[in-house]
Amino acid sequence: KLSLQRHHHLRLESDFRYVRENGTKLVGRSLLLVTAPPPDQAGELKCGVICGRKFSLLAVERNRARRLAWETFRLTSVNLAPCHYIIIPRRGILRLKQQEVQEEVTRLLRKAGKWKDIASVSLPPE
Repeated sequence: KLSLQRHHHLRLESDFRYVRENGTKLVGRSLLLVTAPPPDQAGELKCGVICGRKFSLLAVERNRARRLAWETFRLTSVNLAPCHYIIIPRRGILRLKQQEVQEEVTRLLRKAGKWKDIASVSLPPE
């Protein structure tokens, strides 16, 4: 079972600023993905989602976009290189289903070289 722990979240403004200043921007149809190497040697995998009122004035739409982004991160986190990620949804994400968002993120990460196939990764026994 894949779960998203609290320590996988980017929380501080300084963390977001680090990723935005030192990261690589990947542009997709329905979202923007910013990736940056972790600032410390631990190499932790962390993610943050930015979805403010500029996205939509309706909280229902902003929350749906956030849920799609977090669920995509949760499902793909096994295949991600240890980096810090920021997901910035675009209006087009509201027309897509979860699977379509996941496919777009996978395509962007493969293009950036941040994707590692699960076949080459050994999972710990449950």
